[in-house]
Amino acid sequence: MCASVLESTDDLLRRAASGDQPAFEALVGPHLQLAYRLALTMLGDPAAAEDAVQEATFRTWRHVGRLRPGSSVRAWFLTVVANHCRSQLRSRWWRVLRGLEQTESSVAMDVDPASLDLERALLALDERDRAAIFLRYCEDLPLADVAAALGITMTAARSRIHRALRRLRLQLDDEELRG
Repeated sequence: MCASVLESTDDLLRRAASGDQPAFEALVGPHLQLAYRLALTMLGDPAAAEDAVQEATFRTWRHVGRLRPGSSVRAWFLTVVANHCRSQLRSRWWRVLRGLEQTESSVAMDVDPASLDLERALLALDERDRAAIFLRYCEDLPLADVAAALGITMTAARSRIHRALRRLRLQLDDEELRG
């Protein structure tokens, strides 16, 4: 990262920490779409994903002074989003809502069966595994940013992605054999 961008980011960080809303928006704004896609990947519900990003943005605003100068704003913000999504998934209320949605009748769609197989296989993965695959392959983030967003080491991120891909392949092979 060039020195002028780093200085600019550090300046924005200082201004945001002192309550400057436009500086905060300049720091976090470019990452909102990525944060939404991450939340949607983890939660599987567009409305819940929007709520999660909104709550994570509010939490980031409250604690922006904790980010050290020179740190990656993107990785830090994605960590806040991922942590909020994980806490949502652990809550009892979330399980009740998801259970109600699954009992409702589903609308028939004209979709490629292979696409449905992949979607089912992805949904069968743990949300942390889905998030790791999403960040690495859909968003093409460097392994260091994936690790930072998930709050794990680079070695753990690499292992998680490898194991998740292996499980995904096995599930798709099983689906193929059954179909």
